Amino acid sequence: MKNIFIFALLICAISCSAFQVDAFGPVAEDFSCANLDQMPASFGILINNQKKLCLWENGVWNSYSYFDSGLTIRGTYMLNADTMLVAMGDLTFSDGIYNFDVNTHNWQLNEWFIMPNFVKFNPNNQVYYVGERDGLYRSADGHNWTRITSLGSNVCNSIAWYESNIITNIGQMVYYSNDNGLNWQQSSISNLRGFRFSDNGALYAIMDVTSDSDGLWLSNDFGANWTNIHYTSALSCIGPVYNGNVTFGWGESNAESSFVGMLNSSGEITYFNHPLLNAPVKQMDIFPYINTPSFYVLNSGGCFFVTGFLVGNEDPVSPEIPPAKISAFPNPAISYADIYLTKTGSEPCALNIYNLKGQKVRDLKVTKTLNEQTLSWDLKDNHGFPVSAGMYLLVLQDTKGNCLAKTKLAVVK
Repeated sequence: MKNIFIFALLICAISCSAFQVDAFGPVAEDFSCANLDQMPASFGILINNQKKLCLWENGVWNSYSYFDSGLTIRGTYMLNADTMLVAMGDLTFSDGIYNFDVNTHNWQLNEWFIMPNFVKFNPNNQVYYVGERDGLYRSADGHNWTRITSLGSNVCNSIAWYESNIITNIGQMVYYSNDNGLNWQQSSISNLRGFRFSDNGALYAIMDVTSDSDGLWLSNDFGANWTNIHYTSALSCIGPVYNGNVTFGWGESNAESSFVGMLNSSGEITYFNHPLLNAPVKQMDIFPYINTPSFYVLNSGGCFFVTGFLVGNEDPVSPEIPPAKISAFPNPAISYADIYLTKTGSEPCALNIYNLKGQKVRDLKVTKTLNEQTLSWDLKDNHGFPVSAGMYLLVLQDTKGNCLAKTKLAVVK
């Protein structure tokens, strides 16, 4: 069964001058997971009490159920150009990894697993991994699975890697490998999950067992030894790390009534208080469609990406612009975008297109005598070169540079 959803790339109010929050993805009642790193982008959603896989296809969000009510989608990964691996489970006899054909939209059981928590691929050792109620499984081809028996049999819900180093949890125990999973050692600590490596190999994890040790932990030796770097309760996940700035989310509101935060190298916390982020966080990761520091937050209300939180004083800033009455379709755009605008008066104006650093990449001529008109952008800059994937500001400005209307457009490749 397929439903078509209106794509919601909505521009929301800036809650403070330091960051901006925007919505991305389908309209649904609840969200369980997201994979934006691969195309088609995918979400696990709940709509009309049905659990569905939602994909971005040909400019619209389409949703597909496994049978009528569906199963909770817990993770996805593209096995090849035609097949998506989908981890689904609700403690039923139908739980497992399924092959979903993105062309025919047919489902086929790949392997039965009990409540699979994730399906992921490690490019460093070319191995697929599934974590489930009975442990950690591996596969060289995404079809034939073997449990890593040396790690024991218990719930596995986290895994991460950096070069030849892998970290995972089995029940309360934490295990790490320095040789791409050939051999495993038990860490000096337990009860860690939600692992995240930074670009330089620093390893972060969360502990949430209602103790004085709860909070954010750091390992500088790939998981052998750990240090608590920030005490807090109810952390749910860790997002991207930018130059020692660690983003993370809470599963319940903290004393600051916030669900999303960032810890810098000095131990100071930035709280991202915003109406769209005011819900328990389920997942965080890099928002891959823009070339600037960013992260997305998945909660029950949807998927929301955050930008502008690490802009330095030396960076150019886009014009200060008020709320807009301008729209673009399709959004995101792949090869073109039609821009619909309405203006009053006959004063000369121009539609200027900026990247998120405030650099103007294109200007389009506006017919001053038409109050309603459509402009077409071929996604090229003023020199005729295709623009890179990312987020762009579409700003209608008069001859003095004043903003008359604005919106945003995502460009994907």
